[in-house]
Amino acid sequence: MTTQLFKAKDVRSAIGMVTEEFGDEAIILSTKKNNGIVEIEASNNNEILTSFPRANEENKAFSKIFLKKLDEKNYKAPQKKLPEKNIKSGLNKNINDIESQNNNDDLKSIKKEILELKKQISGMILTNESNICDKLSSSTPIKLRQDNFSPKLISELNYSYQGRNLEEGKVSFFRELSKKLSISDFERVLKSRNIFVFGNSGSGKSTLVAKLASYISDVRKTTNINFIDVSNTSTNHSEILRGYSRVLGLKMKDFNSFNFNENFNNDVKDINIFDFSGDLSFSLEKINEIRNMYKNFDFCSILALQSGSNSAMINDVWNKVSNIKPMIAITKLDECWTGAEELSAIALNKARIGIFTGTKVLIDSILPANEHSLTKYMKENFQSV
Repeated sequence: MTTQLFKAKDVRSAIGMVTEEFGDEAIILSTKKNNGIVEIEASNNNEILTSFPRANEENKAFSKIFLKKLDEKNYKAPQKKLPEKNIKSGLNKNINDIESQNNNDDLKSIKKEILELKKQISGMILTNESNICDKLSSSTPIKLRQDNFSPKLISELNYSYQGRNLEEGKVSFFRELSKKLSISDFERVLKSRNIFVFGNSGSGKSTLVAKLASYISDVRKTTNINFIDVSNTSTNHSEILRGYSRVLGLKMKDFNSFNFNENFNNDVKDINIFDFSGDLSFSLEKINEIRNMYKNFDFCSILALQSGSNSAMINDVWNKVSNIKPMIAITKLDECWTGAEELSAIALNKARIGIFTGTKVLIDSILPANEHSLTKYMKENFQSV
């Protein structure tokens, strides 16, 4: 009874050698391959197995430990292989789900970009609206910019045209702008005993004074109206005003001889219209002088603003006179129209228009500016679509 090591080039040959040596009593103890040669250790002695029980127990113990570790890690055995049809179906479903998810993500990304673009566009200022294509220029704010309304004003009044078509949007914008521009108490012109008319040289102050006198005389049915000449030099101004007084049959007085104290007498019913000739600086100097000397002297002030004035000039003038808070009279509309730039500047300065006038005729030549008349003026002049 011996133990032998059998070597052969393959397993079949090695087994053959073991069988030939030990026959049916052969017991294979181990097998291994060493440098390409199969080695089998075998014996015909049954008692030799008693020397291997510890190894068997160790193998069993290792198996138990291994399985326990796998269980602790929640190890799951591999799933059974799905049929090819199911695999393809599952893959297609997963691919569709992925594509659908990608499409949703793409749509969300596109929508986000569009919203960002809208925000950017809404804040843009167009520098050359004339070259915008027809489709884009059909929007109300762009049309208003093409008409030369201020971007800031268009933005402030965006509630007026949002949700409306082009034609309705523009009319609604004009109406809201008219509310901002028109004076709410034109009646104070008719009720005032003292009216100051001033403005830049050449703005039509003296003609406006004569027109106001004619208008008030007709409405109040009185001829107790005085022209007060406030001149800084002995120019032809006095002669022009004197000519108007003769035509209308009204009195003319010089500022230096005007009795301000008499004005506080309620028994005196005269209406005095002060014509401040010369430049704006002189007019403001004289007005402030009156305000300082006669604290309770009540007057209504009117700024003559020549039609066609640009926004820079309007801003400059209003900065100088805003503390007086005069109503604006747009003059010389027969010579030049008042455009969107001027109306925008007046509105943005929070100034108010009270009078329109634009003819050399003195009688029936004053148009009170209200929401209706201003809206009508803008519809007639800015309604090209």
